[in-house]
Amino acid sequence: MVTQQLKHRITFSLDQSSFKNLSRVARENNVSTAWVIRYAVDNFLRERKEGQHQQLILRREGKCDE
Repeated sequence: MVTQQLKHRITFSLDQSSFKNLSRVARENNVSTAWVIRYAVDNFLRERKEGQHQQLILRREGKCDE
């Protein structure tokens, strides 16, 4: 029996420039923008786990949902 992995849907906003660049990367690689975002998040988390990101500096613009 195949166990289906639970997926979570999130919503976020990008500025026009970031969206344009993200769309271009997706189009050039014949994938969806969602695929590019998942790829980037997966790589970031893997690198962080492997110790390649020692400190993450975030600028907080509003309340964070947790």
